Amino acid sequence: MRVALLLAAQALSLVAVDAYAVPGFNASQVFGKRVKKRSLGKRDDDPSDFSWVKKWAAVGDSYTAGIGSGNLLTDAVKDTPENTHWYCSRYDTSWPVIVNKALGPSVKEFLFKGCSGDRTGGIHKQITALPTDMDLVMMTAGGNDLCLAKLIEKCVLVPSGDSSCDSVIAVAKGNLETILKGNLLQLMSALDDKMNDDGIVIVNGYAQFFNVESEGCADQAWPYLTLWPGNSGLTIKRRSVFNDFVVQINAILRTVVEETSKNTKYKWKIGFSNWDPWVRDGVQGQMCDPDGTGNYPDAEQPDLQFFKPDTSVSDSDTELRRRHIGEWNELAESRRAAIAEVERRNFETELYNSRLYNTANPGAEVKHRLDRRFPSAPGCPGDKPNVDVQPPGIGLPDHVGKNFHPNERGHYTIASFALQTLVDTRADVLNMVAPSCPPQDKLTCARKRDGDKPGNYQAYATAARINEDVEDFCMNKAQRPTGQDEWEASHTFHEKTPDETEFKIKVSSGDTAFDRNDCVKKMRSISDNCDGNDPNNPLNFKFGGEFVSGYSTYTIQPKWQGRNWPATTKIYGHCEGWYHGYWSNFMIRGRGWASHDFGQDSLEPKARSCIGGGLTLWRFKYFDKPDADGNEWQADFNTPIWVRRRCFMNDKVQSGALGSTGGCSKGND
Repeated sequence: MRVALLLAAQALSLVAVDAYAVPGFNASQVFGKRVKKRSLGKRDDDPSDFSWVKKWAAVGDSYTAGIGSGNLLTDAVKDTPENTHWYCSRYDTSWPVIVNKALGPSVKEFLFKGCSGDRTGGIHKQITALPTDMDLVMMTAGGNDLCLAKLIEKCVLVPSGDSSCDSVIAVAKGNLETILKGNLLQLMSALDDKMNDDGIVIVNGYAQFFNVESEGCADQAWPYLTLWPGNSGLTIKRRSVFNDFVVQINAILRTVVEETSKNTKYKWKIGFSNWDPWVRDGVQGQMCDPDGTGNYPDAEQPDLQFFKPDTSVSDSDTELRRRHIGEWNELAESRRAAIAEVERRNFETELYNSRLYNTANPGAEVKHRLDRRFPSAPGCPGDKPNVDVQPPGIGLPDHVGKNFHPNERGHYTIASFALQTLVDTRADVLNMVAPSCPPQDKLTCARKRDGDKPGNYQAYATAARINEDVEDFCMNKAQRPTGQDEWEASHTFHEKTPDETEFKIKVSSGDTAFDRNDCVKKMRSISDNCDGNDPNNPLNFKFGGEFVSGYSTYTIQPKWQGRNWPATTKIYGHCEGWYHGYWSNFMIRGRGWASHDFGQDSLEPKARSCIGGGLTLWRFKYFDKPDADGNEWQADFNTPIWVRRRCFMNDKVQSGALGSTGGCSKGND
């Protein structure tokens, strides 16, 4: 259903910009006697029919305003200067505009109040300015309470050194722990004064910005980042910090929605719309994807869901950056340290002037503010002292400020998930089971990818190992954390060998139980259908792949990059044994066998059994890359004399280990 709604939303055509100008509202509805709220009633049996929505509003931050997505909306009606479209950076391909079109002609009043840069304090004002008798309110809120704009500015776009970035991160973490949940609950309380009985509130989550599969993104030309002393680029560690904030925000949003839903005082329904799994797993939607080139737009990554700077690096760019970095390195170390110290002091002076961080008891300050039924100020660096609601806007022109915000594709995705959640929540109002589309299974085999492209794999493992490991992973290794809808489990078998393989299951949402037998079935779908019947793969090597089924993603990923490519088509090896008087020495090399156990479960016991004892100084190693003959490993060991003919010349030991060297023609044992 979500995918269908996404495609439907993307097919919507946008009408003239002025058609979405925000109408005014009757002040008497807000400031006069409260209008008695009407119940929407349960007058139909189709949750996907939106004709019940007559009056609705979109409130929130820049994710609601849609900064940069499409064209800036014009102001067709007289409004206060601080609430105009240009002031709040509202755009005509934002998800509220897309949703409004999808809701259809039944909508009589659409209030677009989202404003770029607003924290929960500003969003609280947006809500209190709404008229009563609202059928539907959709929103995004919470990111700016973590000083997200300042995080992006200080840590990516125009960083002032790692210490400034770390200081903003410290504020964000503190706000996560102290004020965010309380602030969001205050928004729910404010909405209660505005919603019809049986009305609906949809809270949209956020999506993780970055792919963290590889470090390649750190080498791209993110503005100023790689030129600044002390910065090491947009590393996986730095990207993970941003992603972790999104995960924690979404967790708090989900908790707030669940607590609000259980609050019997509220007569309206609420739903949480989580589009993050689609960005992570449904499409290649994140920045720093291994397939991305750094260009924007990027033909290699057409489904990117965020605006980003063009970070591609040409040969001339590389040379220019090299020169700049060289110039920085010519500065004395003390000079560079002085620059960083000045930046740190200036920033921390700004940071700790905020009211929340300039009090002897921040916890008491938070409680005091919550008691006032108004969201607490997050105290972001650069805020005006003693001002609860900061002016909106992120302090940068829209063409810069739109970075790290959803692009047009991202807004269609948000709209699609919001509409799906609206259908689900409406079904709850009607006491019905929400309609759904059967999930479509999708199998992607790794070998079908371009093997020479960076980020793709040329690894494979033997069928016997994969099939054995499937059982072990699903039946023993994979463990679902108690009570979690979204979870993942992984395990790597046969590490540091050519058969090294990672097995993973990732559940985004929706599954209520983990069926181990079904896990085996899905994993075997990858093993049995990827490459197993390929005539060019007579040894039935397994290249792995990914199987998406419903809300679950199953992955088998061989990891060893030092094997023959293309994959070897026959078992092969080399053997030689040399007489040394009282003992003999054997050296065996091979490929396509003994690839998971350092020979200890295959070659060594077969050799020891054949010679009847006396095998000593066993040494075994896997090569980082195949030797000139394509061999992947080598074993050396000593034996009693005169065993070559009866144990190795006839391939007895080798075949017993499921391999072959074609005898052992070299040597004098």
